[in-house]
Amino acid sequence: MSINLENMTAVQNENQEGVLGHLAWFSVGKQLIKTADLKERLIQSGMEEEWMPNAIRSADAFRRATKEIETRKATSQTGVFENYLIREVFSDKDYVQRNIVVESVNQAGKRLDYNSKAGVITLDKKNQSITFISETETAKELCLEAEQKFNIYRDNYSAQQLRVMVNKILQSLAPTPVRPHGGIYFVPDSHTEGLEKLVKFTSSLENSEGFKIPVVNTFDNRNMVNAKLKEHLESILNDCKTSGSLRKGQVKEIIENANSVISNYKNYKGIVQEEAVQLEQKIMRIRSEITRMVTDLS
Repeated sequence: MSINLENMTAVQNENQEGVLGHLAWFSVGKQLIKTADLKERLIQSGMEEEWMPNAIRSADAFRRATKEIETRKATSQTGVFENYLIREVFSDKDYVQRNIVVESVNQAGKRLDYNSKAGVITLDKKNQSITFISETETAKELCLEAEQKFNIYRDNYSAQQLRVMVNKILQSLAPTPVRPHGGIYFVPDSHTEGLEKLVKFTSSLENSEGFKIPVVNTFDNRNMVNAKLKEHLESILNDCKTSGSLRKGQVKEIIENANSVISNYKNYKGIVQEEAVQLEQKIMRIRSEITRMVTDLS
């Protein structure tokens, strides 16, 4: 079922009476932000520090920095290229070692030569610093690039980490996807205050934005919420039913999502009265599937 947002009814004033909730969407663009700056913007938006991402681990910053230096370069030989790849060869509680591997290949991809130690880059977790040795000038340049990137990533959160953070906050607001693949969500009026804070926070980030549009309590809009909530419950139920071949971690994620949907349903009872019986039957089926999955995991 597609929704034409141009046909949605919104209020034109600050009076929130008769408002079912809001349509909301967010965009987090490319950026890097220091821990202190992120915490400050979160607090200024009225949210708790508990929403901060996990502290940046030096090993994660190291792996990201070294992965990003992988490249392909032409050689002086016609039709011959060098692939510079990263391979992790050692890791313990104190150190991580990753090697630059150089693979010479022709245009057909056939390997002509292989050097597993063109560069050796080591992270000292305690001192949060890296050292390296290299056999060629190109490998040295890549090692220096990895060191530069590491020094940045060690102290800054990435856009992807921020997207995960924003999504976690959004999931606490009992959202229902309006589009089949997400992107736009309906948030019930009981979470308007939290949504306003999230919009303010997201809009404070670089290259980012957040929007919310109030949805008036009309017959058509109630039908929209009913339909989208029904689709969402059916999607969760389908995920539960088809979880048999998934890894344990994936099943646990489905269980977590299903429990969240069940918990959030209380925010919709005043909106979906006409469909309450049918929706609550789906909730009961999801509960049953959760019990089955938990039993299977144990």
